[in-house]
Formats: sequence, C-alpha cells, structure tokens
Amino acid sequence: MVDIGSLAGKWATGAGASLVFRADHTFDSEGLSLDPALVRGCPSGTAHGNWAFFVDEGAPGGLAGMDKKAQSGETVGVTFQDVPLGDCDITLSAIKDGSVLCVSMDPDQVCSFEERFTRVEENRG
Repeated sequence: MVDIGSLAGKWATGAGASLVFRADHTFDSEGLSLDPALVRGCPSGTAHGNWAFFVDEGAPGGLAGMDKKAQSGETVGVTFQDVPLGDCDITLSAIKDGSVLCVSMDPDQVCSFEERFTRVEENRG
C-alpha cells in the first residue's frame, strides 16, 4: 500500500520512462513505451493527466473505482489529458511495500509489463 505522501515525487524505469506524481492528483509522464498491441492510444512523449487511488465501492463483486478523496491504496489509476476515454487505460500497482510501481492492464495480473517504476526523487512540496 502507498499513500499520497509516499507516491508524490518522481518515479522512473530502467529504460528511462518517468512519472511525476503531485499531491493535487496531477501527474506528468515522459517516455512511456507500452506495447500498442496491449494498450492503444498511450502517449509516448511528454504527457499530463490526473491520478487517483482505486477504492472498493462496496458494490456486488467487489468492483473498485477511482476516488480522488482516497488517501492511500494499492492501485493507482491514471488518465491522460487529450486522450479519449477508453484509450490508454492503465493502472499502477504498488508492490514491494510500496517501493515499486508496475503497470497493470488486467485486474487479474498485477504486473502486465516487465518494466517497473522506482522512486528517484522525493516530492519537494
């Protein structure tokens, strides 16, 4: 599990992709290179968007939704500005006690890709 304070900051992969999360639920990404056969419409250059933790909405079947009021969670949902809804739907799962984020495309598979994001810079306010 990860909370807003431990999520805020810069995260990067060994291949050079990065995500910068801010406490106001916005983020910037750079250099994402997700397989277009698995996810369509994801930006590969610099992009911006919003994020929120997924929470259990108490619905039958344990369905979860993104909630900007949630202060912590195991899964972070991101939506990109200027990308049509339904394109580039990705989530980030916090693993290894929240020290690593991995991209997930399938709720039954926590990490869909080999690349992992690790923190490289703390939030500076």
